[in-house]
Amino acid sequence: MNDRLFVYGTLMSGLVTPIATYLKENSVFLGEALLEGVLYDIGNYPGLLPKEASNSWVRGHVFQLFNAKEMWPIVDRYEGIGPEFPTPMEYIRVEVPILLKEETINCWVYQYNYSIEKFPIIRSGNYLAHLKESKEGQEFLKNLSGFTRP
Repeated sequence: MNDRLFVYGTLMSGLVTPIATYLKENSVFLGEALLEGVLYDIGNYPGLLPKEASNSWVRGHVFQLFNAKEMWPIVDRYEGIGPEFPTPMEYIRVEVPILLKEETINCWVYQYNYSIEKFPIIRSGNYLAHLKESKEGQEFLKNLSGFTRP
């Protein structure tokens, strides 16, 4: 099974959340990457819909997990995936091609699984830049150390 994860929101390197710290301590950061798709602002975190030929790119980070078998259930739970969550689940984990250092590789990514009709598109495809552009986002970044998903 593939042990690489593409992250584009609250799991990104540089953010200080309990789950981002766990990811950083239990994986190797492979670098910044691009995924063809559309990024949405769905509130306190983003949602991604991978779309080939969308002419739209999402910026994120790629990690290679040290022990994927042990880590997937932990990260899945953070993303609201598992038998204890109602269906349909907010996210699903899918394997998609991404561009890392001019090479296309497959990675797992958490795809938003609810309707996106009411959410604005993050046109830059860059969640961190999007947060820094608004007062709400700057406030969110200040208080991020205790952030856990609802």
